[in-house]
Amino acid sequence: MPATQATLNDILKEFYLGPVQEQLNNSVMVLDLMTKATVDWNGRVAIIPIHVSRNTGVAFRGESDGTAATTLPAAGDQGYSRLQVNAHFLYGRFQITGPAMSAAGKGGANSFIGWMEAEMDKLVNDVKNASDNAMISGGRVLGFLNEHKVVAGGAGAFTGWEMFGDIEKAEALRLAVIASGSTELLVDLVRVDRNAALGYTVIPNGVQIALNATDVIARTIDLEDVDLNGAGAAYTTAVADDGFAIAVVVSAAQQAAPATTVTNNLGDQPQGIFANLASGAHFGVNRFSPDAPAAIPPSFTALQSTIITQVVGGAQARAALSLPRMQATMDQVSQLSGQEPDCILISPLARQQYAALFQVTMSGVPLAANNTAAVMNTSGERSNNLDGGFSGLSYGGLPIKTARHVGGGGMIFLKLSSWKVLELESHGFADLDGSVLARAGVGVAGVDAYEGYYRWYYNTVTTNPNQNAILCGFTV
Repeated sequence: MPATQATLNDILKEFYLGPVQEQLNNSVMVLDLMTKATVDWNGRVAIIPIHVSRNTGVAFRGESDGTAATTLPAAGDQGYSRLQVNAHFLYGRFQITGPAMSAAGKGGANSFIGWMEAEMDKLVNDVKNASDNAMISGGRVLGFLNEHKVVAGGAGAFTGWEMFGDIEKAEALRLAVIASGSTELLVDLVRVDRNAALGYTVIPNGVQIALNATDVIARTIDLEDVDLNGAGAAYTTAVADDGFAIAVVVSAAQQAAPATTVTNNLGDQPQGIFANLASGAHFGVNRFSPDAPAAIPPSFTALQSTIITQVVGGAQARAALSLPRMQATMDQVSQLSGQEPDCILISPLARQQYAALFQVTMSGVPLAANNTAAVMNTSGERSNNLDGGFSGLSYGGLPIKTARHVGGGGMIFLKLSSWKVLELESHGFADLDGSVLARAGVGVAGVDAYEGYYRWYYNTVTTNPNQNAILCGFTV
């Protein structure tokens, strides 16, 4: 019987085409956009003073004649508060055995990667990837519903609710909660513009909602009532004004449950864009008190962000993206803050939706009908080449950037100068007694391995939430 490749497989020399061909998306565009700021820390807390209200001692008066109606207005003062930002801690840990280190470290013509690149260098990419994701959805806010409707209460009643946000995180949390012994991922639905929890018409704000399924492709979630007292009652999100989105927030009740320790980790995450713009309290300063709506604090307008939907009436199912709604988002930010965003973040999969708004038409019929769709050259530059694609997107001069951790069906409008990454300790490998490597399994006999870890102590904060906005609810 002749020798074959199969019989010689174990002794045939292997050759590798180096370097290793990367198959993972390591883009961290959002992380790169954020400004790193040097601040004074008090322990692990950074203090940022903010101006939240004007002097109220301003009024028109008639010529003074000694009457009360002509006396000067009562003196007022400027209102100030402060954001208290806690540092959070991100770690990446690697371990390699002694024999593997020796074998991989030999190098040579047939060695395709050293242990340093295999473990340490790529661990840095993994840490940055986790941080870039947290820049969007770090914290308890998972995303935003755009649908306003009334449905019957009871288990399984709220199926297929459209959400712009981190569907993957929601599903991972739901599965982790189930694995930890609980049966539900408890969430709160919050009207962002008033920081008011939504509930049943029969028992206002007195029910608990659970996220019990997700559809990553359709970008939808299923909700159910887990409050037995409210079973069968009509549940509504229609109390939210048209145009405003509803935040989906992992409930504090879920975090307090002993069996669901996995969700407690949400409090250890840095605050992402969603949490910065939609949390009830912004680093210690309450945006609004739902229990006393008449007593709106001065900081309400100053710290209110704009979270709106693409459509403004009816059940608010998703609709095609439109330029007027983008402009409405910009205008509301300008109304609140006197500033305008200077960058828009979208999913890479949403680029064609925006580009389609500039489709060339002939006699009112899109050229796409003839399979010759094109995009207008809106830059004013003359081109001698026929190019069916585009190299850049913008709106009103604002660059539109694609970020892979931005979900489908929404846009994030940012004023970049208002965002800071506050570092208590800059990211890098921990230097343990002069070396990043330490013996693994200290105190454990028979362990021939080394390990180290990468660390970053930081948090993300917007100093001006009202200069930022989210537009959601357009077709994915």
